[in-house]
Amino acid sequence: MKLLIEKRNYLILGIIVLLVIWILFNLFSKREVYMDSFDYFGESITIKVYDKVNQNNLSEDINKILKGYEDGEKDDDLIEYGRLLYMKSNGYIDISDTDLVKALRRGENYKFKSKINDDDFKDFDLDMIKASYAISEVCDYFKQNNIESYIINEGGNVITGDSYDDDKYTVSLSKYDSEEVLDIVLLENKSLYTLNKSDEITEYSVNPKTSEAVDNFDSVSVIANDNLTADMLVRTLFLMSEDDGRKYIENFNAEALWQKGDEVSMTDGFKNYLQK
Repeated sequence: MKLLIEKRNYLILGIIVLLVIWILFNLFSKREVYMDSFDYFGESITIKVYDKVNQNNLSEDINKILKGYEDGEKDDDLIEYGRLLYMKSNGYIDISDTDLVKALRRGENYKFKSKINDDDFKDFDLDMIKASYAISEVCDYFKQNNIESYIINEGGNVITGDSYDDDKYTVSLSKYDSEEVLDIVLLENKSLYTLNKSDEITEYSVNPKTSEAVDNFDSVSVIANDNLTADMLVRTLFLMSEDDGRKYIENFNAEALWQKGDEVSMTDGFKNYLQK
């Protein structure tokens, strides 16, 4: 009997030791969240990473990527990307429309003719595409370094990787010109981009196809698989009528939401991303 009691005590002790080891392992192996903010392109870019990383090295690498675009080292790449955008947007996004935007801001009429493929033209508006293109390189860097769980806030636009627990990333979508929440959007490996109407004429409110400023919507939001597609689509849809925009977005694996006054409309697929 004494031998059985001793064996039982050893068994209980062994279970306790294993339990303590399991608790300590989970305690010390818990991922430390990386978070940093970067001031580039006139906005604050906040990045959170939930995978285990060397935090100092990661900040240095991200700064190097973003600085290369702000300093003009990647202008040739941006121009080539701008030409690709022109084709993919059917001419709605034109980085050569600088003079048109300036003229409309002065209240002048200007008949615009694209110079997107003119090799001698230098006055491209690269600022309108720098941020999204630079962030896409950051995302490529993450992929190359097996960084999978992250969320990036680039001036209110959101880019997400794998979820870091059982839940997707929750993002608040606000009503135009208000702090009131319109909906909660659930994202994983998706990008959510939004354009809001400005009181001033901006490069994204000028239609280079008609040489006119447009006022179709108060706000347009797009969910797409990557940030470059989301950025391209939201800029294009902002200049189109809703009917044309609905037809256009069918060519992409993406969803859209339009706000005009108190009216809110969306593609059927957008509803699948809303918190129930």
